[in-house]
Amino acid sequence: MAHYPFHKTGKPWPRNQWYVAAWSHEIETTPLQRKLLGHTIILRRLRNGHISAVSALCPHRRMPLASACIDENDQIVCPYHGATFSGAGHCTSLPFQKHVPDTMHLTAFATAETAPFIWIWEGNASEADMSLLPDIKPLKLSAESTLIFGFGYRHVRARAQIILENLFDESHISFTHTHSLGTRCASDRNPADLAITDQPDYLAFRHASPCRQTEDGMLSLFPSLGQFMQVEYRSELYGVSLINTVGTETFSCREDGTHVALSGCMNFLHGITPETETTTHYFIAATRDFATDSKEYTDILAERNFLVIDEDIRVLEAIEPHLEEAETQPEPNFTTDAAGIRVRRRIETLLEDA
Repeated sequence: MAHYPFHKTGKPWPRNQWYVAAWSHEIETTPLQRKLLGHTIILRRLRNGHISAVSALCPHRRMPLASACIDENDQIVCPYHGATFSGAGHCTSLPFQKHVPDTMHLTAFATAETAPFIWIWEGNASEADMSLLPDIKPLKLSAESTLIFGFGYRHVRARAQIILENLFDESHISFTHTHSLGTRCASDRNPADLAITDQPDYLAFRHASPCRQTEDGMLSLFPSLGQFMQVEYRSELYGVSLINTVGTETFSCREDGTHVALSGCMNFLHGITPETETTTHYFIAATRDFATDSKEYTDILAERNFLVIDEDIRVLEAIEPHLEEAETQPEPNFTTDAAGIRVRRRIETLLEDA
C-alpha cells in the first residue's frame, strides 16, 4: 500500500517520535485500552505516579487486559488464567508453573507526562529520546494565570497527515466554517508575509494584523489595552503530534505599531495521533490568560471550537475514502497551501531519515 501523501517512503507516519497518547486526567489506576500507532495498548497510572503503557493482550490466549485486576504489588493479573505482569510488562508469575516462557512478556512503550499531555514513544522503548519530547513551556500551561478549558476528544475516520495539513490551511475557512467562523478569507494574504521559525522539533508560522484603534468590546476582555492594539497570530507544530492553531497574542501598542505591552494570549491545542493508517485520535483543548473568571466566555469559546473541529472532520472524512485515487493522479497545489506543504515536507523528511 502506498501512503498518501508519502508515496515514495511507503510509511504512514514517522517512528521514533513522541505522540500524544492521552490527556493526563484520562489515565487512572484502572487500565485504559487504546489503539495507538497501530498498537493496541493499555495505559494506567502506577501507584508511584508514573505512566505504564504495555501491549493490551495477554500473550497466552490473547485475553484483553483492560478488565484485569491490579494486585497488592501494583501488577496486572490476567482475568483469564491469572498471569501476572509488572508495569514494565514483565510476566512475573504464572499460577500453574514456575517457568515463565520468554514469549509471555508484554511489549512496553516509553511514556512521558508534561501535563496535561501523556506522550508515547512509537519506537523501541530503550531508544526513547527525551531530547525529542516537544518543549511546550512557551505555551505556559502550568502558569497560575493560564486557564485550560474545552477538553475534548474526537475519533476521526481519516489519516493523521491530512488533519495536520488542514490545521495549517487558513484558505478553507470561508468555505468550510461559514456557520462557526463566518467569512474570514485569508487567501489574499501573500504567503511570503508569514514569518517562519523552523527548528528541529518546532515549526511555526506567524503574521500580524494591522495596528488599529481599540474597540470598546476588546477593552472588556483586555482592560490593559491602550488606544491602539495589534493581534499577532501563530500556528505551531510541536514535534509531530501537537499543534497550536491560530494562537493569538494581543498587544497594546502606539499608533505607529510599536508594542507597549502584551495584554493576553490564547491557544487552541490539537493533539493528532494515528490510530491506524486511516484513522486518528484527535485531542482538543484551549487556553487563555485573560478574562479567566468568565464562565460564559469560556463556554462560548469551547462550543465554537468544537463546532469548527466537527466541520473540519466532516470534510476530512469525506476526503479519506478517495485518497487511494490520489496515489496515481497528480495533485495541484495553491499558493495558499504553502504552510501545509511545508508541514508535509517536514514529516516526509523524518520518514526518509528513519
